[in-house]
Amino acid sequence: MQSKPYIKSIVKLFKPAFIIAGLICVIAIYEFVSSPLFNNFTEGVNFIQDKGWSHFPGAEITLEGIHFKPLGRIIIHQDGSAGQPNPPVNINGQHLKVIGDFIITATLSKIDKTASFKLYSTPPIVYDQWRYEPPSIDINVDAANNYITARIWDGTSGDSMDMRIFKVSLTAKTTISIEHKKGQINISMNNNILGDMPDHNIFSSGEIWFGMDCAYGGTGFMLTALDAYKSGTGLVEAADAPTLFTSQSNPYSLRNLADVNSKKIKIGSTVAFGRIFTDEQYRKIALEQFSMITPENSMKPSFIHPQPDIYIFEEADSLVGIALDNKMVVHGHTLIYDKSTPDWMKKNAKEQRQKIMISHIKNVVGHFKGKITEWDVVNEPFSEKNDLYQNGGTGLESNLWFEEMGEEYIDIAFKTAHEADPSAKLYLNDFGSERNGQHWDALLSLVKRLIQRGVPIDGVGFEAHIYGDGDYINPDQLKKHMEILDKLGLLTRISEIDVTGDSPKEQINQYVTALDVCLRAPNCTSYTTWGITDLYGSTTRSDRYPLVYGTSLLWDKNMKAKPAYVALQKRLQEQ
Repeated sequence: MQSKPYIKSIVKLFKPAFIIAGLICVIAIYEFVSSPLFNNFTEGVNFIQDKGWSHFPGAEITLEGIHFKPLGRIIIHQDGSAGQPNPPVNINGQHLKVIGDFIITATLSKIDKTASFKLYSTPPIVYDQWRYEPPSIDINVDAANNYITARIWDGTSGDSMDMRIFKVSLTAKTTISIEHKKGQINISMNNNILGDMPDHNIFSSGEIWFGMDCAYGGTGFMLTALDAYKSGTGLVEAADAPTLFTSQSNPYSLRNLADVNSKKIKIGSTVAFGRIFTDEQYRKIALEQFSMITPENSMKPSFIHPQPDIYIFEEADSLVGIALDNKMVVHGHTLIYDKSTPDWMKKNAKEQRQKIMISHIKNVVGHFKGKITEWDVVNEPFSEKNDLYQNGGTGLESNLWFEEMGEEYIDIAFKTAHEADPSAKLYLNDFGSERNGQHWDALLSLVKRLIQRGVPIDGVGFEAHIYGDGDYINPDQLKKHMEILDKLGLLTRISEIDVTGDSPKEQINQYVTALDVCLRAPNCTSYTTWGITDLYGSTTRSDRYPLVYGTSLLWDKNMKAKPAYVALQKRLQEQ
C-alpha cells in the first residue's frame, strides 16, 4: 500500500523533531545509568570509601583499606554484675537501605586472632549501662582455628538464637559473601558455598548497619572491600549520616524560654550517642529543646577507656561536635564512677591505682580541654550501706580508689582535673542529697573538708532521681541545702532529674518543684533531665525482652510531650 502524500509531508516536516527527541531520550537514559541512584540500585554500593569510617572507634583508614584494632569494650551493669560485649557500629557513617534480596561481600586480610563483621537491622540501644541487641547476624572469622561462625540475634534475647560453624582453610585475603534470598541467608567464602540458615526475619526493617570487632590482645584485621549488590528484583542504596543541626528558633522551646527568663539557667538532658544519629524525632527534640547536653554513657570510664592502652574518643567527640555546632554547652559525665570502672583498672595492683587514676583523668580532660565547660569529677562516692555512716563513718563507699588512697582519692581527682583544664568547672555529683538525712549530712561534711584542704571543687550536683516510695523532693530542704552550699562558695545544679510513675500530677509536681528551687537559688546554674524519651530511658527494665519501658521522662515512648513538659514551659515563663 502506498503512503498518502499528506502523511509523507507530515513525516518530512517533523523528522528533525523526531531525531532531536530520540537524542534527548538517549542522553536521558545515559545520564540515569551514570547517576549514583542507578549505580546504587543496579551495580552495587562500595562502602569502603565512606569517610564516616574515620568516626568509627578503633578504625584507621590506610591506603590498603581500613584497619580495625581490638577494643575489648564491655558494658558494666549498674548492679556490678558481669557486663556485655559492646562492639562498635558505624553509626556516624553510611548504612544500607534494602528492599527484597541482596548480596553483601567483605574482604578481610591480616587477621591476627579474629575478625568479626556484623549486620544490624538497627543499631543497638544502650540503656544506661545495658545493651539491647536488635535483630542482626554476626560473621566471626577465627584465624587461629580456621573456623567461621555465623550467629543470628532476632531481637527477643540478649543471646544469639541460631548458629552455624564452618571449618575452612583461610587464605591471605578472605572474601565472605552473605546472600539474602527468599527467607534464607547463604554464606560463602572465596566463592565457595559454606552453608545457609533461615533469615528469622532479621532484615524486615529495610536497613543494615555495619559493625566490626576483633578479639582483644591481637593486632586486629584489615578490611579491604565492603560492597552491597541487589539480588534478583531486590534494591540496595547507600544512606548517609544525617545533618546534625536543628534550628533553635522555636520561642517556646525549653532552652529559649530559659534564656529569656531573668535567671538564664542552662536547660539540659543526657543524650545517647546512637539515637541522635538514627532517630530523627529524638535528634530534633535534643537539639531544639536543650542548651546543655550530658553524654549519657560515652564518657564513662568503661566506655572511653576500656583497656589500659585503649581510649575511645570517637563517639564522645561526635557528641561534643554536635553540641558545639548547635551552640550547646557540654557537661562531662563522668571521670570517676565506681559502677563504670573497667575490670582492668580493678585488677591492677593497689599501688598502681593512683597512677592509673591520674593518667585517666589527665588524658580524658586534656583531650576535651576548651570544649567541655564542666565535669562530674567524682560521681556517687557515697554508699547505700547504713553502717558506713555510723560511729563517725564518712559514708564513703570503699571502692578501689578508696582502698588505696582513702578519702584523698577525691582530692587527687579534683586537683588532676583542674590541672588538665583550669577553665572547666568541677562538680561532685550524687543522689539522695535533696532531702535531710545521713546522705546529705555526709556530703556536706565532705565538701567542707575538701574546701578546708584547698581542693578545687566548684559545685555539687543534685541528681534528683524520683523513684516513688517516699522518694520525693522537699522544696524547703532542697532550697536550704543550696543556700548552705552557696555560703561555702559552691555552685549547684539539678543534674539528673527523672520522675517515675504514671501520675501526670506527681510528675508535674516534682519536675516543677526542682526547677522552681533552682530558678530561685542564686548559685544553681543548670537543670538537666536524665534522658529525653521513655523510648530510650534509663528506667527501661534491664535485660528484659521484649522491652519494658520506664515512665520517667518528659516525652513518652511515642515521642509525645507529657503534661510535665508543658508545666516546665509555664514555670520558665514566670520571672
